[in-house]
Amino acid sequence: MENTPFASQQLINSRYVNHLIFLFGIVYFAQGIAQSGGLISLPLNYYLKEVMQLDELGATNYLAILTIPWVIKPVYGLVSDFISLFGYRRKSWLLVLNLLTCIGYFWLAEIADSDQLIMALLLTAIGTAAADVIIDALMVENGRKFNMTAHFQAVQWFWLCVAQIITSILGGWLAEMADPGTGLRTAAIITMVAPVIIAILSWLIVEEEKTAMDLASLKATVAGLRETFRSRLLWATILFLILWNFSPGFGIPIYYFMTDTLNFSQSFIGHLGAISSVGSILGAWLYGKYMSNRSMEYQLVFSILTSALSTFSYLGAIMPTSYSGLLFIALSFFFGITSMVALLAVLTLAARACPERSEGFTFALLMSIVNGCAQLSAMMGSWMLINWFEGYLAPLIILSGAATLFCLFLLPSFKIKKMVVVSP
Repeated sequence: MENTPFASQQLINSRYVNHLIFLFGIVYFAQGIAQSGGLISLPLNYYLKEVMQLDELGATNYLAILTIPWVIKPVYGLVSDFISLFGYRRKSWLLVLNLLTCIGYFWLAEIADSDQLIMALLLTAIGTAAADVIIDALMVENGRKFNMTAHFQAVQWFWLCVAQIITSILGGWLAEMADPGTGLRTAAIITMVAPVIIAILSWLIVEEEKTAMDLASLKATVAGLRETFRSRLLWATILFLILWNFSPGFGIPIYYFMTDTLNFSQSFIGHLGAISSVGSILGAWLYGKYMSNRSMEYQLVFSILTSALSTFSYLGAIMPTSYSGLLFIALSFFFGITSMVALLAVLTLAARACPERSEGFTFALLMSIVNGCAQLSAMMGSWMLINWFEGYLAPLIILSGAATLFCLFLLPSFKIKKMVVVSP
């Protein structure tokens, strides 16, 4: 083959794309361990229930403060889009923020006082959420540049699910075998390693020219933000995400239900999370293989219908029987598949709604809506479970499925069906 400048550039681009695929996979694997829903999740929930004696509403409200760093993700996106650190917009921030997360988990491992627990958890949430914004900005920038958005998304979430399999089993084992305090501290010590890995790899792999903020780039970014809020697609996506993430029957309510009503052990609950993650891996593969180059309308309609079906299926498993464990195993696997296919479709939609020069801000804005709505629905679900439904979970499951189905009515209103997804 003739070694032309064009061919050489293609080879360089191909190598860099492969490096990015490796980076995104490892980073999301590490984030799957480090985030609040990772290894720390089950030991923390068990600690809140057994040591702090919190009910469903109390535990949800206590954890609500950890959502704040995820809800204000656009702030991190703005900082990363506007302000360079040590001359870089992305890699320097990734280094500093992941070291901050590591410090937070070290503090958490040393805490013996429950009053300090929330502060250490908040520090880890700030570092993890901000780093997540910057990784997503890199994904959006390079996904658009190399036409690899859907592929990058599939790789990221595949490895996140692998991490969730490991952390679900290990977290459940820690909650089951150790006392709540020891289990929480052990999980924190193990988790400390993950942000260090992210910091090192992102510094070594990310190719970024040094930049300094000047008036021209400032105007370009402001123009990008202005364009962001003029985008009809963006507003359609926002409304879609609000309904999509209204799931009051899941999270803390279903965890307490499985523990107190169905008498599932912490280890078994951890294994259910792992089974769901196995289903999610299959879902990520199915999306990359069969769904990523379908039209956006097809992806969203398929996702809405299958997600609603999997949600309503839980109505058949909430009455305690000798088969409850088997039912939850099957439902966890099926729910993992459908939720991952749906998630990747929605995230691809969100990534394509981001104008240039404000990728970090826009994608962070959309993801903050995801996190805020998820936490708000969890708080509403816990409150309704206690005050309206007297601990009966079925009405919350019906509300969750109905909100998902209502997304169908948004598609023609916001002309999402006219979008075309380009094959990576």
